[in-house]
Amino acid sequence: MLTPALHVHHATDPYGTAVLDIRRGTWLMLDPDASMIWRAVTVRGGTAGLADEIAVPTGQDPQAVGEQIAAFVDELLAAGVLVDTARPARRKRRWWR
Repeated sequence: MLTPALHVHHATDPYGTAVLDIRRGTWLMLDPDASMIWRAVTVRGGTAGLADEIAVPTGQDPQAVGEQIAAFVDELLAAGVLVDTARPARRKRRWWR
């Protein structure tokens, strides 16, 4: 299950989503399309079925849209603003070991 990291605050309006990473002191501004993905993660805990919801009404290929969604989620995970609770947490190595 995907969830926002504990050090992240977010707010959504009709124009997009603002994500504040308290640990780094940085903002991430998401456009309406990216906000749709963020909302799916925060409300549903994942993006299952989102590709079809986006692709079918607009006549796009659901597989291509799904790949773009997965790539965006991977970027959010790499940036540390999302956490995948299904993956075991990586232990940080101490500097003296």
